[in-house]
Amino acid sequence: MTLESLQIRSLRCIQDLQLQTHSRWNWLIGANGAGKSTVLEALHILGTGQTWRHGPRNLLRDGESEYLLSARMSDHFLALRRRGEEREIRYDGESIHSAWELLDILPLQSLHSENSHFVAGTAEDRRRIMDWGIYYVDAHYGQIFREYRRALAQRNAWLKHPHGQSPWDAALAAAGESIQQRRQDYLIHVEPYLQKLWAAWSGSADILSLHVQTGWKEGLSLRESLLRDLGSDREMGYTHSGPHRANLVFRIRQKLALDILSRGQLRVLGLAYRMAQLCLIQEAGFQLPVILIDDFAAELDPSARIWWLEQLNLLGVQVFAAVTAKDQIPAGEAGKQFYLAHGQLEKESDQ
Repeated sequence: MTLESLQIRSLRCIQDLQLQTHSRWNWLIGANGAGKSTVLEALHILGTGQTWRHGPRNLLRDGESEYLLSARMSDHFLALRRRGEEREIRYDGESIHSAWELLDILPLQSLHSENSHFVAGTAEDRRRIMDWGIYYVDAHYGQIFREYRRALAQRNAWLKHPHGQSPWDAALAAAGESIQQRRQDYLIHVEPYLQKLWAAWSGSADILSLHVQTGWKEGLSLRESLLRDLGSDREMGYTHSGPHRANLVFRIRQKLALDILSRGQLRVLGLAYRMAQLCLIQEAGFQLPVILIDDFAAELDPSARIWWLEQLNLLGVQVFAAVTAKDQIPAGEAGKQFYLAHGQLEKESDQ
């Protein structure tokens, strides 16, 4: 669903900003602190219910008591208001009670400082991005994932005050093993796209492969691992084994990508993986997400920027991308340019 307009009030450095957006490329141009990332963050909040930033989350503009975000998409209208701990979400005038619903109303893929180097980041970073892709091509994954999280929370609560046998192991194991199987099946389908994209960019025929480590002891079922770990789980008060500890591994020529690629190459590998996810979504006939890119040019030489832009153009997705200067935008790219300073729109232009 294409975003047609966006309004932001009282979020970080932005007092009141309205953008009439382009159906393809929307370039946010300005110095550091101009409000570019805040625009992208506002879209992320609208599509997920939360910010992408870790740590303290004081999102309000100084002196304000609430922020309001809204967007128009074709004939639909989405709005989110936050005041203290109270959050109100409305879609076409109807209340939304769970942020999970936003994932289908405004699908997004966000690339930002917290996850741009996910290939070299934490196992949690890689799991999040893998699970994002599975959610949009597997109609049952979201429900199974929520069932697993509920069972995991219940078991962890029980571990702090254990009595008798855990009543949650069966449900946890069933959902957990289903998650693992769906992750494996997904990687089988996404790997050929990734291989093709990586070969086109690198000019190499090196074999690239993906593997997801289960998060529990190899050779055991999850139920067996839960029983084996029960003593240490009780001692520590949380569940050690399960798909919440899984890890997505990238290998090239059977070697860990982390060990043989430069930092810049690892970033491009991450971009290629994200592009492969988009290709799979498109092939499956599902709605492509809006793409959010914070610091489009970071650690990419001009040829890599052009490659990335061309791949996104082939998909025909709507993109919001931040740059600090116009010359970071590949020459001749069509779209709309928004120049920001101190949280305000100074000017805009069509290309």
